[in-house]
Amino acid sequence: MKYILSLVIVFCSTLVYATPDNIYLFRHSEKGEGENPHLTTAGEQRAKRLPTLIADTPTVTLYSTNYNRTLESAGELAKHFAVEINIYDPRDLVAFKRQVLQQEGTVIVIGHSNTSVQLAAIISEGTVRKMPESEFLRYFLLQRTGKSYHLSDLRMNF
Repeated sequence: MKYILSLVIVFCSTLVYATPDNIYLFRHSEKGEGENPHLTTAGEQRAKRLPTLIADTPTVTLYSTNYNRTLESAGELAKHFAVEINIYDPRDLVAFKRQVLQQEGTVIVIGHSNTSVQLAAIISEGTVRKMPESEFLRYFLLQRTGKSYHLSDLRMNF
């Protein structure tokens, strides 16, 4: 009986302290025109190379907003890591932060020029420079350091 109780306590404590080691925040790749545009050819090529930016990890959780451009940007990552794309609501990033921080391993979020910056600021609890609408090379890596996250503001080399 003590053995079972010990297992339950250990299991529950890991759920309470589950937080991702790395959080990658990407803005969708280059998009076409229109209300809910698809990726351009350049955007498709960039999306295909996104997996090369992610460190190998056994556990990946992938999120995207429910737009053609973000789902298409997330598609190659989903294939590469053999995971499903989870849809999130970009209008409530504080609640989404709580959801992200309940995950383990690596979390990848495909968002937008404004929401990627806002989420980086919310998670890192710091100030993050705005991303122009024309910027597609920039992305963020948040690495867990104790109970907080260190923010790296990075650029793709492709």
